[in-house]
Amino acid sequence: MYTLNIDPDRTLGPIRELHGVGGGPLTNHFTYDATEDFRAAGIPFCRTHDIEYPFGAGEFVDIHCIFKDFDKDETDPASYHFTFTDEYFKAIVNAGAKPFYRLGSTIEHQPVKLYIHPPKDFEKWGRICSHIVAHYNEGWANGFHMGIDYWEIWNEPDIAPCWTGTREQFIELYAAAAPVIKRDHPDVKVGGCAFADPLGALPKMWLAAVRDRHLPMDFFSWHGYLQHPRRVKELSEQVDALLAEYGFGNVESIYNEWNYVANWDRKLWRCYELHTKPFECAFMAAVLSSIQETRIEKAMYYDVQMGLAGSWNGVFGPAKADAHAAAMKPERRPGFYALYAWNELKKLGIQVETASDCPDLYATAARGENGGLAVLVSYFNDAAGWNEAPPQEAVFRIDAPGSDASTAYIVDDGRIFEPVSLPDGVLRLRGNSCALIRFDPQTN
Repeated sequence: MYTLNIDPDRTLGPIRELHGVGGGPLTNHFTYDATEDFRAAGIPFCRTHDIEYPFGAGEFVDIHCIFKDFDKDETDPASYHFTFTDEYFKAIVNAGAKPFYRLGSTIEHQPVKLYIHPPKDFEKWGRICSHIVAHYNEGWANGFHMGIDYWEIWNEPDIAPCWTGTREQFIELYAAAAPVIKRDHPDVKVGGCAFADPLGALPKMWLAAVRDRHLPMDFFSWHGYLQHPRRVKELSEQVDALLAEYGFGNVESIYNEWNYVANWDRKLWRCYELHTKPFECAFMAAVLSSIQETRIEKAMYYDVQMGLAGSWNGVFGPAKADAHAAAMKPERRPGFYALYAWNELKKLGIQVETASDCPDLYATAARGENGGLAVLVSYFNDAAGWNEAPPQEAVFRIDAPGSDASTAYIVDDGRIFEPVSLPDGVLRLRGNSCALIRFDPQTN
């Protein structure tokens, strides 16, 4: 029998907003509506990249969708087409989240690239971005006051499906856009650049240019798809070291694309299958706990749009249609409950210390200022899902001084957030499963 010890008196800081996602609640051209689920999980941020893939469906978020004719006057509101993006963003806000705006274009996998080329006028492109900020934050062009804080310049400019220009051209694009956005809207946060390889050549060149040319940069965003959740800590420490090397040790580190990938070169379909299973919930819970142990300020799971339900979306799946194109409610996949459980910890607010003698256990515990204690645990073997050989069932004795373990909500191959009473403080977990455990104060 393993042990899990929780010390409610040893506080470690706040539970952070790590349960952000890619995509909003109203997707597939507004035919699927997950608003209630977003509210239930307390989703804090929706990163707006690959929206209505591919090509932003010609209408959503991407610069070429909003400013369709680059030769038009960027100061004229009539040059902009905000309509569909407005509706998409209103749905995000209505669900209690905030957009995390990626300025640029959707990834393009086809041989002939359409929109990921360097713009023909970098300065004009930057002014267009500034007007988009004005529309959503300052009411310009019959706009809004959404208070969108984060404005990310481009996505993965270090890989061919996202940027056809040179490294030097990308740096010049950033140098043209970021100062204009920051000058016109000093209260927003500008940064980037959602690097696929945060330790590669382009991030280093970019950081040197930002430093040497005194360009604005409020956050550093990066990606990492994983097989091993503990790899998050290693990646984060390497990113921290890189930022410190270039003089940006205090800049926000934002991890805004992550999901399970065992291998990019073979059997990616197998990863997609695992995304739909309880395995994904256990993986997500393990990753969230791992991120909490780093300096990462915010994180966003890729991706919850219904257009990706057959590949990356481990949170929602298609439901049977009750009516044609009638904003159907998607079905919750097991991964939803990792986000939901993390939000329960976030509502309590204060992380407290945990310790276990099980090497495959990931745990994050939280207590509230005025009472309440809970822990999210994941019993996850890093490679077991890929090899189709999950770890054996494990038994844990839970010790939380001053509390009794009352109920565990378990996600595994036979139970989806099913409540199980734990009057004796003993928890049994099947391989690749997770549980949210709520504690009651001890009564004598």
